[in-house]
Amino acid sequence: MQQTSTDFAFYLVPGFSLMALSCAIDVLRAANTECDRPVFRWMLLSENGVDVISSSGIAMGCSPLTDAQKADTITICGGLHSHLFQSAAVKSWLKDEAHKGKRIGALSDGAYVLADAGLFDTTRSTIHWKCQTAYREKYPRLDVRASILEIDGKRFSCAGGTASLDLALHFVSQRLGNDVAGRIADNYFHDTIRADGELQHMASAFRFVSRSKKLSEALRLMDAALETPIQVRVIAEQLQMSHRQLDRLFRKFLNVSPLNHYRDMRLARASALLKQTELSVGEVALSCGFHSASHLSKFLKAKYDETPYQHRRSQGHMR
Repeated sequence: MQQTSTDFAFYLVPGFSLMALSCAIDVLRAANTECDRPVFRWMLLSENGVDVISSSGIAMGCSPLTDAQKADTITICGGLHSHLFQSAAVKSWLKDEAHKGKRIGALSDGAYVLADAGLFDTTRSTIHWKCQTAYREKYPRLDVRASILEIDGKRFSCAGGTASLDLALHFVSQRLGNDVAGRIADNYFHDTIRADGELQHMASAFRFVSRSKKLSEALRLMDAALETPIQVRVIAEQLQMSHRQLDRLFRKFLNVSPLNHYRDMRLARASALLKQTELSVGEVALSCGFHSASHLSKFLKAKYDETPYQHRRSQGHMR
């Protein structure tokens, strides 16, 4: 007797990542093709069954929440603006489904929705690296990892993008075995199925490991000290090189001085916090190593030609 299908319900948050969704669903489709039978089924959901528009402007037809009663796995597919999403009905629905013992998780920024419903209170979770800082600020008590994906009991999350493909391949492997999952991965030219807990290469440091280990290490030190910046000369000393040598290294590969690049890293973090949290400008400034709101405003204006308040209202966030 054949095992019944595994049913997935994908709840689409307005502005969801179409890539994250399609990567997950197409793996399930490919598994059905490999087995020549519907091992997996799926549906798209919205609160009232209305169409939901993705971050790329493409609308997807959806079913209402009540249609997900038979779903084994519920996935919140997030993206642009998921940190702003609020729905008492969806929160209540998620809690009810969790109480039934269902497997529930998130793609990309959908982690915000589950965290808000309390579903990550006792489990690990991850989110796209651009949202890591803001997510940690908003939910300081959660066990947040900088990994590609996390599977912790009946909760799961992933960084979005092609990490959704890895997550879906894990589900296929659990149901059908490694051989089937491997053949599907090969079909997508996906050489390695990335493991639960594997770190996101979110820091610019990783891009330069093969070209300059000293530069990579300098960038790692900067990334680890954005809130309380360390002096460039101290970084040079830790790398056992002179300030001048470090300066030449940055100008060779990045065409900028170490000091200015360090400031740009802190401004990038400030940009994320302004757009993804409700922290005051002063709080954002202190979290990014600036002395005051006016100090941050000066450099933000020079970098983005916007005041912090204008920047908070502007868009340009992508998955």
